[in-house]
Amino acid sequence: MKTFAYLLHDIKYLEPLYHREHLSQAVYPDRHEPSTLTTDAWLDRLLIHQYGTNLKARRDHLKYVHGIHRLGPIIIDEHTNFVMFPLTSSVHKNALWLNAHSLLCFSAPKTESGRATRIHFSDGTFKDIDVDTKFCEKQYEKTLTVLDKVQKIRRHPELYFTAQGKFK
Repeated sequence: MKTFAYLLHDIKYLEPLYHREHLSQAVYPDRHEPSTLTTDAWLDRLLIHQYGTNLKARRDHLKYVHGIHRLGPIIIDEHTNFVMFPLTSSVHKNALWLNAHSLLCFSAPKTESGRATRIHFSDGTFKDIDVDTKFCEKQYEKTLTVLDKVQKIRRHPELYFTAQGKFK
């Protein structure tokens, strides 16, 4: 069993596992890859190995540029729209992370708790989680806003910062 595998762009989600041998797994359209790493450690290693940064630096960037202090999306690669965003807290460094590119929509199936959300993926599959649907939609909107802003800053930094009244 691998202890570390690179996450690929076609990943659907990265989820914590409650298993004595595995702490998390990456779920792809055609396979599942379990790991002994937590989800945050897995993302951290990917960022270090592939992009020369880490999760803490990406979170600090979110705080400074976008004003997001918790549960913020992490842009792995803005050129390919590879963005992961959390749907659960990272208190234990093992959050549920979704790939924004593989997501289709959220729906609310009828349950007793009223908090369940069904996540629909672009490959026709779905996953049920015990998180409020409105919260999931808010996280997705936040992710799209951050991605859009990062792409605009990269294309036209001088125009963006002049219009925002920053740095000039």
